[in-house]
Amino acid sequence: PDKIESKDDFADSLKSANVVVFGCPKEKFSNSEINLMSDYVENGGSILIMACEGGEEKMGTNINAFLEQYSIMINSDSVIRTTHFKYFHPKEV
Repeated sequence: PDKIESKDDFADSLKSANVVVFGCPKEKFSNSEINLMSDYVENGGSILIMACEGGEEKMGTNINAFLEQYSIMINSDSVIRTTHFKYFHPKEV
């Protein structure tokens, strides 16, 4: 499926997916869901996780519990360029 509507469909959806994309998850993952994601990656699956400024605390998730298994972590900071060219980023205006 293009989108997982409920947590009950999560395990079945992982079986048929080539790539799983999490666009700024806003709920906590259960231990069983984290284990399912770990098994999925261990068996060759790919997961793309996008986050927003503020990290997992602002998002209200615990995605770092999964990511730390792979030495990855979502920080609460952001990157702003210090050299300005022709156009400014909206946060810099």
